[in-house]
Order: sequence, then C-alpha cells, then structure tokens
Amino acid sequence: MRVLTFDIGGSMIKSILIEDGKEIYKTKIPSRAKEGAIYLKEDIFQLIRKLLEDNFFDGIAISTAGMVDSDTGIISYANENIKNYIGFDWRKLIKEEFNLDSIVENDVKSAAMGEANYGAGKDFDSIFTLTVGTGIGGSFINDGKIYRGASKNAGEIGYIPFEDSIIEKKASTTAILNLSKEKFPKKNYTDGKKLFEAFDKGEKEAIYLVDILTDNLSKLIATLMLILSPKAILIGGGISNQKDKLLNPIREKTKKLVPQNIYDSTKILNTKLGNKSGCFGAYSIFEKAYNND
Repeated sequence: MRVLTFDIGGSMIKSILIEDGKEIYKTKIPSRAKEGAIYLKEDIFQLIRKLLEDNFFDGIAISTAGMVDSDTGIISYANENIKNYIGFDWRKLIKEEFNLDSIVENDVKSAAMGEANYGAGKDFDSIFTLTVGTGIGGSFINDGKIYRGASKNAGEIGYIPFEDSIIEKKASTTAILNLSKEKFPKKNYTDGKKLFEAFDKGEKEAIYLVDILTDNLSKLIATLMLILSPKAILIGGGISNQKDKLLNPIREKTKKLVPQNIYDSTKILNTKLGNKSGCFGAYSIFEKAYNND
C-alpha cells in the first residue's frame, strides 16, 4: 500500500510517501498555519497535485496539531497556532478534489502509533508516548489501538493540574526556558540546545534548570505508571535528543516515587523515529483502515 503522508505543525509541514512501511520520498515546506487553515490547504493540495504527476498513491494520511474527531476526521479543537482550524474537514476536501481516501489524526496520537509500529514501541503491547517540547502531549496505545476515552481525546496530559498551574507549564521545554528568563535573565538560554550545551559545560544555572525539568517529568511519569502501568513509556520531542543524559536522572527519580514492582514493570525509553514518527503513524492508521487483505 502506497500512502502520501503529511505531518502538519505550526512552523513546518513534513511529507513522506510511504509504501509497505518504507520511505520512498520525503519533503518539507514552511507551514502557513498562523495565516489560516485555508492556506495550509492550498499548500498541501499544491504538493499533492505535483506528486500525482509522477506518482500514484492509494490515499492521504494526515497527522496534525489540534484535536481530531476520530469518527469524522474533523478538527474539533485547535489553538491560535493554526488560525480558523476548528471544524476543518480534510477528508471531505480531499475526496472532493482528488477522489482519494484519507485519514486525519492528532499529531501526538500519530507519533505514538508510529513508534508502536515502527519505532521504540514495536516490541511492547502497551505504550504511552510522551512528547515534550513547546507543550506536553501524550497518547496511550494498547494492543495496537489508540485509547481515546469518552471524549475521544484521552492523553491530553499537558492539562493535568500540577502545583499552581498545569504540567505543561512546569515540565515542557518552554516552561524551563521561561523559568530561565525569570531566574537567570543574564543567561542566554534561548532554546533547549543552548540550555543543554550549558548543562554539559557544568554551568550551575543550567544544572539547576535541568534538575527541575527532570523532577517534574518524573512526577508525571510516575503518575502515568500508577494509573496505566504500560509496558513502556516513550519520551519524544526535542528533549529526546539528550538521550541518557536526561533519561537516567528521570529513571532514578521516578523509581523513588512509585512502588518497586510498578517501576520494574515499565521501561522508560526515548522514541526512535524522531520527526518521522507522525508520518509513519498516520500511514499505519490509514493501512489498518483501508487494507482489505
């Protein structure tokens, strides 16, 4: 099965043509999300038309920021990062324009499915994928299926109440950088890369900030272990580039927060697919929906 996949973010749209689980072609274009959903449609449809000139595919699979109604594929909620996105119906528009089948899924849920089928989660029958970046997102995959809950949006863990706020305002990369501005305004920790470079050099301010980050993430992971007890918790997003530098303190701190038997039942790992996970996850969802074999 050959599927053209898209991963729509606020600043970039990634696209991979995938056949039988293997990458054939990939590209990326700037995202005009803040200008409005209609501009996303224009750019994506232009790319589809271009690729159809020399390729064929069985359908379109879209991974996107925002909440997606899993029954209809319609965007049920989106913030200001994608203007006028609520109510957008990709499936209807793609069918009308190209007469192709399509699926639409939230980007974190897509990423989790990508890891479950092709990445760090493929050897486990239950995983929770946790993405840490601008905010915090999550998705629980059990026996190869996305757990959606009554709202169809289970896994929106960024909104979990935490201290005087919510967890994504305390444990995301953005949260730690904001804390840096507050505590150490003279430091130039303007992004995660600079923060971790300073951490590697032993700067006490960076060590302090990373310690808070791992503290708060450990509390979140302990909560996930206690409630869901998945076989693995996968940490993705830009933070995963730090590998064991962050995983090891997170593991050590989490171990102190839960009973030993619960800790021993769940592996804490990094994701493997990087920024391809959303596209491969969307592909796997399309394949399960339309494969008649």
